[in-house]
Amino acid sequence: MDRRLEQLDLNLLLVLHWLLTERNVTSAAGQLGLSQPATSRALGRLRDVFADPLLVKTGGEMVPTPLAEDLRPVVANAVEQCREVLRIPDPFDPSRTRGRFCVACTDDVGALLAKVWHEKVLPEAPGLALDIVAPSYSAARELATGRIDICFIPDQIVEKLPPTIRSDDFVTRPVTKYTFVSAVRTGHPLAGQEISLDDFVALDHVLVAPSGEGPGFVDDALVKIDLKRNVAYRISSFLLALPIVMNTDCVLTGPEFLTRLMPESLVTFPAPVDVPVFELVAVWHPNWTQNSRHRFVREKLIEGMTKAGIANATPL
Repeated sequence: MDRRLEQLDLNLLLVLHWLLTERNVTSAAGQLGLSQPATSRALGRLRDVFADPLLVKTGGEMVPTPLAEDLRPVVANAVEQCREVLRIPDPFDPSRTRGRFCVACTDDVGALLAKVWHEKVLPEAPGLALDIVAPSYSAARELATGRIDICFIPDQIVEKLPPTIRSDDFVTRPVTKYTFVSAVRTGHPLAGQEISLDDFVALDHVLVAPSGEGPGFVDDALVKIDLKRNVAYRISSFLLALPIVMNTDCVLTGPEFLTRLMPESLVTFPAPVDVPVFELVAVWHPNWTQNSRHRFVREKLIEGMTKAGIANATPL
């Protein structure tokens, strides 16, 4: 029988969990309620236990070793199981809960999210407030610590995460498919007419590229048929695109739900080119799966956004 577990101070597993989550001794110490020297000593003991440095300082940050990367999801699961053992029946009452819930998403998703929050969450939890922040790769670490509660992002972003972020470390749940339409302002010379591919290409376009780079899906589709559009505006925000389209003769190809926010100001029509369909997914860290407050809010948001429908914020 392997008795190494009986000989181990199990508090070290919790230290290891937060060290691998934060990749910073001081930050891990804050999560643990320990001093920085005490956490450093615990890291030294862990290095002895595993005969591995676990975290190596490189370029001003602590980088996990290959063994530490393998240990991270296993240790996270072990910590969550320990939390489950200690969890007593939770007297969670939405009407009495207070605080803030933080969601990472792009601005177009946030526009719908705020509406769903107002309709689904606030009536039952009036003491909760919503924070919406821009998604980023650093948000992955903040999901683990709880500084960000949940992300709503297109599935292709999850598929293209850098090697330092493993999607298997998170819970990913599909929310809904999203579609794109083209839109011009009410009063546009072509509003209400059947717009051909030639008409479409001849228009000035608004390109929304959250990363600040293009080309977008429309450009990719046009290249396949040896055509090119004129991008008059390249911007990072769909919400900024709306007033541009409403005050110019440009056309925007973007999320269908977003154009429905201003039905009297925009005239929509099917884009005369093929653009891919993606799926919006909700992503959170398993640390919070069983948390009653988190579960209440995320289920309300996912349910509301699934019914409302949404589109992504990739370059178009």
